[in-house]
Amino acid sequence: MTEKYNGWTNRATWLVNVWGNPESRDDLDMLKVDLEEQYDALPNGIIKDMLNMDAINWEELAEHFDEEEEDENGPDEEGLDYSPSGSGRRSDD
Repeated sequence: MTEKYNGWTNRATWLVNVWGNPESRDDLDMLKVDLEEQYDALPNGIIKDMLNMDAINWEELAEHFDEEEEDENGPDEEGLDYSPSGSGRRSDD
């Protein structure tokens, strides 16, 4: 079992929450796309090898907003696919 990091699945997920500071599911959608584009733009080398985009638990981050939005507004429409094999596309595409 992996230890949680500051209440999140791991340090990578926590860092996305801290640095990205998403305030809504839409913010998280944009942040995921932006980070993937920035990662893909990096040249192959040590920096890219040190980053593990697969470690980010996008589902946990999305659930955080799903819970908040359900509390405030009731169930929300589907956003991007945050599963580990997710393409970043909306689940209804």
